[in-house]
Amino acid sequence: MLENLAVLIDDDPECRTLVLEGKVDQCNPEILQACDCILDQFADLAWEKGRLDRGSIFKIALQMSSVRVKKKSGKVQNAAVLERRFLVRCARAQVPDARDLLDLARASYRLRDDDNIYLGRIEGQLLASAEEGSRRIKARAGGSRRAQKNDALHAVVLAESSLPAKKRSASGTSGAKGFSLRSRQIVGQPAGPGIAMGKARVIFNPSDLYNFQRGEILVCDAIDPGMTFIVPLAAAVVERRGGMLIHGAIIAREYGLPCVTGVPDAADRIKTGDFVTVDGHLGIVTVGEATLLG
Repeated sequence: MLENLAVLIDDDPECRTLVLEGKVDQCNPEILQACDCILDQFADLAWEKGRLDRGSIFKIALQMSSVRVKKKSGKVQNAAVLERRFLVRCARAQVPDARDLLDLARASYRLRDDDNIYLGRIEGQLLASAEEGSRRIKARAGGSRRAQKNDALHAVVLAESSLPAKKRSASGTSGAKGFSLRSRQIVGQPAGPGIAMGKARVIFNPSDLYNFQRGEILVCDAIDPGMTFIVPLAAAVVERRGGMLIHGAIIAREYGLPCVTGVPDAADRIKTGDFVTVDGHLGIVTVGEATLLG
């Protein structure tokens, strides 16, 4: 749906100008309807408190504009042929179990993100409740000590679904005064084959997500379904959590993007704007300009 919106903007130079000027509500009705269809279906799936609106949708669509998502090459094979090839490799006594396994796999694939989507909606209500509770506490207690304690509890509730709050220095891990040390190579798990280079975009909050630029390396704690719409713009994916079966790794492979997961403190050790090289074959993320040999 985002790709379709991007095509509509491409075909309407006047609308593109209006979007760049921040006057999205003045675009033609067909384009606004395409945008509102996205909002109707997916606005509540936005990452944490970053609920989608027209402005954020158009911002992402502009990045997708004039870009066609990379499709995997090769002929798509007939499902019945593939099924026969799978079953013929099984001993005759194993065929019934193999059929059951195949049915289970197909059912599981259809349900693969339902749990994340439903839990994300529950988490959204939790966050909204915590915000409303904090507002009421402040209105009743003013600046009292009790209010400060409740604010601390509120911060803990919000932190349960966010990245851990850590002190970050601009230069990396600090030791003695005047000395700093930064990781050059960070090792994780290879989760999507390929090699990509580019500037990192570290995602801590929704504004980071909506400021994502085409060709950047997506670095985050983990990609949930509400963040998936940004993946087609990325050159590669780096996640702190998970392995080959985490949602972000699956999406990266579907788009043919290099991906490394299970990178310790990825969002703290890599800064937005860092030039990084992602090796999805070996599971290595190199921070700093690449040096070409030979």
